[in-house]
Amino acid sequence: MTSFAHPIACVEQFHLLFLEQLGRKLDKRHYALKGGCNLRFYLRSIRYSEDMDLDVQSTPVEVLEDRVEQILSGATLGRILQARGLTITRYSAPKQTETTQRWKLTLTAKGIELPLHTKIEFSRRGINDPVTFEGVDGLLMREYQITPFLASHYTPEAAFRQKVHALIHRSQTQARDIFDLAHLLRSGVSPQGMEPPRQWREAQQNAMSISFAVFKSQVLAFLSPDHQAQYDDSQMWDDLVLRVVEALKGGD
Repeated sequence: MTSFAHPIACVEQFHLLFLEQLGRKLDKRHYALKGGCNLRFYLRSIRYSEDMDLDVQSTPVEVLEDRVEQILSGATLGRILQARGLTITRYSAPKQTETTQRWKLTLTAKGIELPLHTKIEFSRRGINDPVTFEGVDGLLMREYQITPFLASHYTPEAAFRQKVHALIHRSQTQARDIFDLAHLLRSGVSPQGMEPPRQWREAQQNAMSISFAVFKSQVLAFLSPDHQAQYDDSQMWDDLVLRVVEALKGGD
């Protein structure tokens, strides 16, 4: 199976192509990529993301809504997607507020029977962590044969703090946050010197609450087939959780 036949890889292509078009419609200083797409596009995470999340500032709600609508309904993105066997079959904008703007999309991909679903969400709470402006990972761009482009995204250290915050504050703990923290640690991010809050102890407890079965149900399908085989191992998951918990002890 090639990456292009993998449903999540088809969604990833859409995310990349949308992000490139967004940079043509909106001042790139006013938004920053975050979450799993940030880790995947810039920090070589092996986990695909179902949705794309960004922070935005200094752009009125109606302006952002108009620009995104232009992209999604426009002929340019449509032609690019069509050349890759992808089509936006429908989309909606169910939330357009002063704090959050969200679009839900359904895609179809040549060779894939079932429709593909994704969301693009902009948080309007500001950009408070350090960001950097650079090109998306070259290996990923070559894999998809997409012309390189630049975009703003959060730094690895900022991404680490954001993932710890998510691990503490989500209403339901997600295995992907633990998996992503482990990836950031392997990439060389160190919690030392971050002056983490005392609540990091809660993050440790939440990390230890996620079983291998939950990891399999939430994360494994978002890895490539080769990596699925590698991570379908309870001992590997236990070791990964322990690595994250030990790193978070700096917050005690």
